[in-house]
Amino acid sequence: MSEEQTVSQDERVLAALAHGSILLGWFTGGIGGIVAALLIWITQKEKSPYVAFQSLQALVYQIATMLLTILAWCCWFALWMALFMPPLLANPDAYSTTPPAGLWIGLFLMVIPMGIWILTDLYALWGAVRCLGGRDFRYAIIGNWLASQ
Repeated sequence: MSEEQTVSQDERVLAALAHGSILLGWFTGGIGGIVAALLIWITQKEKSPYVAFQSLQALVYQIATMLLTILAWCCWFALWMALFMPPLLANPDAYSTTPPAGLWIGLFLMVIPMGIWILTDLYALWGAVRCLGGRDFRYAIIGNWLASQ
């Protein structure tokens, strides 16, 4: 879609809802936003090329970011266990009053997967704002890939 092409207010709202539905993931383990974007795409793919493209992008983006976030949390958990458990298992009596330092390091490193989660959501919300303004929005990599399909 070109910047000059106009879209209706309803199309803007539906496209914005598809991108903004990523926030449902905070309450549904990532699934709610994916389902919402999928429903918008299914109901609009024959009616509006703009909404169809935006909702398909949102769907693919939300699936990719959910997988990325799960991977980040798994890596964090493995690292935390690697830092926390060996000293505790090697000498449990030494930590009867205070935990091993690995516990605190691991908890601090939690900012990495949480940051990934927040940044990916903010990017999707930027897409919602752009669509609500009737502007074209493409996610890096995903948007161009889908446009070439």
